[in-house]
Amino acid sequence: MAVAASEGDEGGPCDPATKPWIYPTDAVDTDDPVSWARFAWDGFVALHWPQLEGGSPGEPDTTASLCDEPRGRPAYLQWMQKAQLLLPGGAYPGTWDEPTYSTPMYTPSDGGPTLPLLGALSKTTAPNLVDEFDEAFSHRPLLDQNGRYVLFQIFLNRSEFEYIRQNGYYDAANQYAAFQPGGEFAGFPKTGKPSDFDPPVVLPDWAQQGAIELKASWKQLDEVEIASGRFFMQDVYYASNISAADPPCGPVTVGLVGLHVLQLTPSTSATWFWATFEHVDNVDLLPGNLNGVPSFNPGPDATCPPPYDNGYSCNGEICTPSDPSGATDCPPFAPEGGVLPNVCDADPARAVNVSRVPEMTTPDDVESVNEEYRSRLPAPWSHYRLLNTIQPEDGGPACIPPREGNTVNTTYLTNVTMETYTQYYQFISLPKCDGTEATPRSMNCTDCHAVARPLGAPTVEYGGVEFPDPQYQIFTFLLNNARSSCPADLNHDRVVDAADLGILTANWGSEDRAYRIDGSGPVGGGDLGMLIASWGPCPSSAPPAAPREASGFQRLARSVRR
Repeated sequence: MAVAASEGDEGGPCDPATKPWIYPTDAVDTDDPVSWARFAWDGFVALHWPQLEGGSPGEPDTTASLCDEPRGRPAYLQWMQKAQLLLPGGAYPGTWDEPTYSTPMYTPSDGGPTLPLLGALSKTTAPNLVDEFDEAFSHRPLLDQNGRYVLFQIFLNRSEFEYIRQNGYYDAANQYAAFQPGGEFAGFPKTGKPSDFDPPVVLPDWAQQGAIELKASWKQLDEVEIASGRFFMQDVYYASNISAADPPCGPVTVGLVGLHVLQLTPSTSATWFWATFEHVDNVDLLPGNLNGVPSFNPGPDATCPPPYDNGYSCNGEICTPSDPSGATDCPPFAPEGGVLPNVCDADPARAVNVSRVPEMTTPDDVESVNEEYRSRLPAPWSHYRLLNTIQPEDGGPACIPPREGNTVNTTYLTNVTMETYTQYYQFISLPKCDGTEATPRSMNCTDCHAVARPLGAPTVEYGGVEFPDPQYQIFTFLLNNARSSCPADLNHDRVVDAADLGILTANWGSEDRAYRIDGSGPVGGGDLGMLIASWGPCPSSAPPAAPREASGFQRLARSVRR
């Protein structure tokens, strides 16, 4: 089992003797919060290790170092992205080495640099930038002090991809089938070893971990921030907000400002493991910040200084948060049609001011680990900090319903770049499941993710709320975003017939996405037309056979073609 590389070593996070490019599988001491913090930092180092040129996506270059110049593109930026995995119609996403859709590269007609194109599956498909810019649950964008949009990306590791590909769970029809008579839902991988898969899948050593999902947030940088060397940066283009026929905007230099990590380990099957990192300049004014203000508030000497009620303000005159009901347009909700203002433009008048809620403090033992790693890493990595981790703790302060004894180590863990408007969410779970120590303003990752389950999985009621049956409490919403190869099969019996017609008519006019066959609402004539056109047996949704591992020569040939 891979363990945290730097536990007790003298060489630090860049010592090749410890193989820091291999993402660890579990903490060394699962009862010690310091060990969990080191586990998170070792993962951060492995994620940002340079990708091997011409290697398999995510394959680290073992001859390079995170501490050396020049640094290559980090390995995780080659991981599968959510949009590549969950395709329209539940289509097959391809293989890890040969995905159906790779991140498209764009070269302007005037001969500018060739860079990744974000916001579209390909250079010819319709753009969907809303998914790149809206925050979860609030569905609002975050705009920095320059009035530029923050970008979000979701990645999954090879272990999780192979699991989803092997079981066909990229197609909603296969998830529902797992809960029909004779079906069986396969659990997520915990180690990435061959025994995690059926039939066994042999992954390279650098890919042998349990399922991992990442959410990264990126801020568009100005010239001063680019020159500061304080940010990990990448250059990109944004797809047109209007149509694929319009040219992208950019190039834009974006800097990493937040990173969420969700991982299944052998010791965290009932809770999963969580860690969140932020850039040190996000909400605090620190020495070396050449702009003189944090990235997401105007600083302590401004007219509207932090802190802010509920952790944010987007009205500079009265310094109050926007109406959470949406009665005010501050900041605006992500539009249904997917059209945003030009995302490459800056407009300081639309900036959102952000502060961290006072309950969200980093424990001293985690801060000591931050200092340990940051002191051994060069810029830009030394300008990031771990806020905290979430892992099982007997008798911990927060529980995960519906199991009253399923407790974790903290009630508060939010990232200001991803949960700006939900730092106090008053969600459905309580610090103690018996309700005797309710903290209604609390918020951590498991509060939201406790309700995540595969499509079609059974639920149990706890406290008047529907939770997944504990054996199907998967803590990731990724599978819920899968689309179906047979969307008109509303009762999931693999045939479209009168029973489905009855379900559709009973839900006529509903906004429930479960019955919107054409993907738009409310349920109406378009859905009826698709149901009639689909009448009869559903097409096969069985995943293709497992692919053979690409040879080194094949990978080299692909890199030349790209």
